[in-house]
Amino acid sequence: MLSERISAIFTLLHCNNTEIARYAGCSSGNISKLKTGRRSPKSSSPSIASLASGIYGYADYENMLPALQELCGSTDTARETLLPALVAWLYETDEIVLPALTDVPKSKRARKQRRKAFGERLDRAAALLDLSNAKLASQLSIDVSLVSRFRSGIYSPHGNDRLAEKLSDLLFSRAQQVGKTEEFGALCGVGAAQLNSDSVAAWLYEMPSEEDNAVMAGLLLRSLDEFKPGGGLPSASPDAAENPVEACYFGTEGLRSAVIRFLSDAAREGGELLLYSDEPMDWMTGDRAYFARWTSLMSQCVSRGVTIKIIHNVDRIGEEMVNAIRGWLPLYVSSRIEPFVFRKQQNARFYHTVFLRSGSACIHGFFPTEGRESRWYEYITDAKRLGLIEREYTAMLSAASPFLKVYREASREEYLSFRSAGQGARAFLLSDLPVFTMPEKLLERILSRAELEPARRSFVLSLYRRERELFQALLQQDAVNMILCLPEDTLGQPRFVNFGFDLLDLVMEFTQEEYAEHLAAITELVRNEKNFHLTLLAESPFREIQIAMPGDAVAVLRSKRPYGAFVFSNPSLSQSVSGYLSLLTENHAADRSSTIAALEKLIR
Repeated sequence: MLSERISAIFTLLHCNNTEIARYAGCSSGNISKLKTGRRSPKSSSPSIASLASGIYGYADYENMLPALQELCGSTDTARETLLPALVAWLYETDEIVLPALTDVPKSKRARKQRRKAFGERLDRAAALLDLSNAKLASQLSIDVSLVSRFRSGIYSPHGNDRLAEKLSDLLFSRAQQVGKTEEFGALCGVGAAQLNSDSVAAWLYEMPSEEDNAVMAGLLLRSLDEFKPGGGLPSASPDAAENPVEACYFGTEGLRSAVIRFLSDAAREGGELLLYSDEPMDWMTGDRAYFARWTSLMSQCVSRGVTIKIIHNVDRIGEEMVNAIRGWLPLYVSSRIEPFVFRKQQNARFYHTVFLRSGSACIHGFFPTEGRESRWYEYITDAKRLGLIEREYTAMLSAASPFLKVYREASREEYLSFRSAGQGARAFLLSDLPVFTMPEKLLERILSRAELEPARRSFVLSLYRRERELFQALLQQDAVNMILCLPEDTLGQPRFVNFGFDLLDLVMEFTQEEYAEHLAAITELVRNEKNFHLTLLAESPFREIQIAMPGDAVAVLRSKRPYGAFVFSNPSLSQSVSGYLSLLTENHAADRSSTIAALEKLIR
């Protein structure tokens, strides 16, 4: 029945009458009549042509043409091919089978992101202003459960102007009532004098765009791309004597002095460092000379066998977070640092700093967020207090998750096990063709030509078969979205087998015939595998890294020696990098027939 098939398409594409009508060039009422069965015109009627055009236009905008193509059994996603197939499918009488939806419409992703941002901000505001769900519900005249959904990011009042305005007025009035206009203004990014209902609304409902997240992810990825392993760090001599030995240190300069004393002692005496701070990091990164000194002392601690556990905060502003990660990267590769991140949002009202050397010393600070200029830090050496603080730190660790793990060739097996365990769709940004997409006979010929010793050859083939089997299983279960950088002007240059993607230190150059054969294999995947989506880039955004997203994690791999992988398991970073890859895809993706034509041109 026509109406049932229209409803099935709407379910697949997550669309409604208004959205389709916008692309169909008609009223939503006309679409509603077709969807409810009040009208059942012939397949050749103008209204069906309009409906099909609207569905195609919506799917094209939302990057969901492959899903529509699979539903209708069309040979490709070109308008002249898919539209007739769509109309024919609408009038079929066999059972409706919807393909698995692997891509969320980009407009729906934006709405979800907006609700999440609103929920996080409302939650912080309510905590600062001591507003319970019951109080908010009572003053807004809504149900308590709705407030709970607001704060958790499930719903937001964006579509209800009256309620949105009432909430902004309420928060502003509450800040005045409890004497926290300065603190709430700081939370909203304005001074107390500029705080009013409008500035509260601007902060509360401002949507972090996909472009903003992509910029943050791009900064992070570029910092990894520019990182040079083994480049060395500046050395520094322990210089505790240059710093005053105090029981208390005051303000930014005091904290800097305390940290120099703390790290200098650790570099001389060894031990284990347990680190956490949720206050702004300008004390460390705001002065280049001090940051270099801090980095060199941290490097010295690591080189002398000091082990470090650190709980990071990644709900900081993007640039600050990237600067912090950039500073820690040379230390991460030492494998002597275990970084963690809190699973819950930090306290909006207080800052807490704990720099503890187990059994030796601790820098401890706890103060209101608005009191940074008058803050002070204890330098604790009392054994009993140190023991209590270490117990507190252990409790904090129980509420944290691993943040980053660095894999090298020696830990390849652990890395590959992690990569194969990820759930859901896979996304890749690769500097060249992955080995698991080439035919096995082609790899065997390349290995034979290279005259590898039998044991090494057997190992490489075993690794290939394992990765190939995983790839084929993924194609049966979910989407594989691959962004491949193949600049035409580099095709005449030497091309090397992409073993670095599997942390395999093996360099082998393709012959032109071998590379063309591998390109042909990729072309067949695009032509025949509906779950394989390939986007070609004419220019690579990075020089020395590739990206793999197994499920909710991000693996950033060096594509040059020394091979290694930085794996981030934090949802915020993963979402940002996923958004970055999605924007690349949206800006460069083509339908299957166009992609095949581009690959065939490269082969020629």
